[in-house]
Amino acid sequence: MSAYPLSKLGELCEMDRQGLRPDDPLTAQLPFVGVENVGSNTGILDFDTDLRIGSQKSTAFRFDERHVLYAKIRPYLNKVATPGFAGRCSTELVPLLPRDGVDRDFLAYLLRHTETVEFAMSSVMGARMPRTDMQVLMSMPVPLPPLNEQRRIASILNRAARIESLRTQSANRFREFIPALFIKMFGDPVENPLGWPVIQLGELCEMDRRGLQPDDPEAARLPFVGVENVVSGTGSLDFDTDSRVGNQRSTSFRFDERHVLYAKLRPYLNKVATPGFAGRCSPELVPLLPREGADRDFLAHLLRREEIVAFVMKSVTGARMPRTDMKVLMSMPVPLPPPDQQRCFADIVRRATSIADNAKSASESALALTASLMARLLRNGM
Repeated sequence: MSAYPLSKLGELCEMDRQGLRPDDPLTAQLPFVGVENVGSNTGILDFDTDLRIGSQKSTAFRFDERHVLYAKIRPYLNKVATPGFAGRCSTELVPLLPRDGVDRDFLAYLLRHTETVEFAMSSVMGARMPRTDMQVLMSMPVPLPPLNEQRRIASILNRAARIESLRTQSANRFREFIPALFIKMFGDPVENPLGWPVIQLGELCEMDRRGLQPDDPEAARLPFVGVENVVSGTGSLDFDTDSRVGNQRSTSFRFDERHVLYAKLRPYLNKVATPGFAGRCSPELVPLLPREGADRDFLAHLLRREEIVAFVMKSVTGARMPRTDMKVLMSMPVPLPPPDQQRCFADIVRRATSIADNAKSASESALALTASLMARLLRNGM
């Protein structure tokens, strides 16, 4: 039970939906925020250039530094932002204006709290595109500490949020660093400006498609990797519980820590992984075994290069479900730097990846801490 008196959420804030038409002169001047720009759970705003130049053609809501932006569409994504500028937003974002005696950051954390998300989900409207019933949400009973206590709670939680913000910044830089390092050390793999010896990709690695039948006892023991588990561009593996319990019912390929997994399905998604364990994978993932003189990490980053993707896309088979023609891929001319330079690149990548993983772990801990702190502070009145 909360240590503070309960109020309805609508007594803490009001919906401030001031419409702005596309033909209003302000439309071209004010930055635009869409639901897609708001980070889930964190509220961090992430923009590309096009989304901020006022090119949206539909009615929007005005907001400024006083508002909290609440995403009513798909409330389970938990998108709540506190912008530090005046702008306009999608009508799927509701500007909430805190009333007197209510701290904006405290209100935002209250809206992100697990119990608020669950309350919103209990009365959503629409099955395919669920939306919060704002009238119901405004009736939710919530605790209201004194203003100075709200600010103290928000200050504690803001420290954890800053960790996530720094992690996001470092992750963005990390994504840019590795491709830039590759070009710096090896040059463009197509133009080969550094004059490395050129070989066919098939001389750098071999396809190691050892099949494993679903009735093989080992199939139930080995973790399974599907194309959907490989993150585009980075090759990170993202699992949910069901995908690793070995319940797949079709033939799969074996792999271990030596292999690079290359997704031949929809090659434009650029899914190339370097697993750190032995397992089995979908036939849409081809295990590639580096030959002598080829480093696995060098091979993986070579396959992720946009030049390789462009080469592959010229000869894909299938319109609806395009697939790489593996024979064409294996015939592609690629540069072969000396093994010691490949290993140097791989060592730098491993160290950078370790730093990025530690930052991600710290970020996840901070997010968990934020959620537990909010619950504890409101329950115990610390």
